[in-house]
Amino acid sequence: MGVSAGTSRYDVDLEASWSIGTKPHGGYLLSTMAGLALDEVHPHPMAISAHYVASPDAGRATVEVERLRTGRSVSSSRIRLSQDSIRVEALLTAGRLSADADVFWSAGGPPDLPPLEDCPRAPAEGPTGLRVGQLDHCELKIDPSTAMWALGAPTGTPEVRAWIRRDDGNDPSVLDLLVFADALPPVTFDLGLMGWVPTLELTVLVRALPAPGWIRAVQRGRLLQDGWLDEECELWDSEDRLVAQARQLAGYRVPAGYTPPNV
Repeated sequence: MGVSAGTSRYDVDLEASWSIGTKPHGGYLLSTMAGLALDEVHPHPMAISAHYVASPDAGRATVEVERLRTGRSVSSSRIRLSQDSIRVEALLTAGRLSADADVFWSAGGPPDLPPLEDCPRAPAEGPTGLRVGQLDHCELKIDPSTAMWALGAPTGTPEVRAWIRRDDGNDPSVLDLLVFADALPPVTFDLGLMGWVPTLELTVLVRALPAPGWIRAVQRGRLLQDGWLDEECELWDSEDRLVAQARQLAGYRVPAGYTPPNV
């Protein structure tokens, strides 16, 4: 595959510590790819949509950034991550977000969460037996009422709410939002489906630069059908601003003998 004059190529090292099992976390891949396509004029990802063609492995990979258009307000790029073949392909619109933008109109508000001290931290050793690498990099404190599956008592409600921040305690960056938007447990867990939920497509809209402090997150599912489900995620910062929205299409499997919760 040739590289056009408007294409830049980068060698990256995908860290094994971000892997779920042996495969790097989707939000980490998205953040890594988007970061290579930003510039001083358009420093913030505004909308990015990625198709996960095949799961890459930890280790060396190549990222190609093809600039499709550069305008005064936004730039558009196609980004491909490859290991022998294309593993992830994304389209990115980048621009510059204002740190003090006023909200013209907004529907709803942040999720209602218990105090931080009442929300246990999610361990990196997941219930499926896989190590969930992003939870070594993100401190995720889940609302216990949305994590009853951890006690073997799923409620049958496909929703999870949590506090989240960087594990090092630093304030969130705009690229961290791409990680956080894919960091919560699958909504299938509270339906008693504890298997792996691979992402096919993930879209993240970044709406504002996050204020310092914890991010509040809520993730919901609307429809599980024919082996596929949707997950919608909202991220709210410490100033009660909606800073990111995400939606993804993912797969699930129903094991033999499965009985829905509360049946």
